[in-house]
Amino acid sequence: MKPNKQNWNAQDYAKHSSAQAQWADELIIKLGLKGHESLLDIGCGDGKISAKISRTLPKGRVLGIDASPDMIDLAIKNFPPDKYPNLAFMQMDAASISLSENFDIAFSNAVLHWIEDQVAVLKGVKTVLKADGKILFQMGGKGCADEVIQIVNKTTSLPAWQKY
Repeated sequence: MKPNKQNWNAQDYAKHSSAQAQWADELIIKLGLKGHESLLDIGCGDGKISAKISRTLPKGRVLGIDASPDMIDLAIKNFPPDKYPNLAFMQMDAASISLSENFDIAFSNAVLHWIEDQVAVLKGVKTVLKADGKILFQMGGKGCADEVIQIVNKTTSLPAWQKY
């Protein structure tokens, strides 16, 4: 397993991640949160999305993980435990998830396409997700999923699939 070579500037990301925040807003609605769930935010970045989710979970909790120590430091600084008691952050590579607690939801927004070993991420999620847990991941596609798109296009061009 190769480590992720992406090196993010946390301050720059915080200033220029409005698109990711907008995508997250669309996803958070799809979660159908009731207010008591435990949620793992994989690739939490600067923490603003984790914090937003934590505000919708007054009886739940959110753990944001990110491989970047700078991102985690900024998240803790901007969303401290005394103001966000149901929110925590931890530096952790998404391909090496190892936690003793279990979650109702595994969530990730615009992150997993940066990770080479996505199978390792799924295996880690399986170990921390409750049996009736949910996963909601959104990943980039343009340029990141060319092989999949080519296969879908080839398949849908076959006569048996054209009506779909």
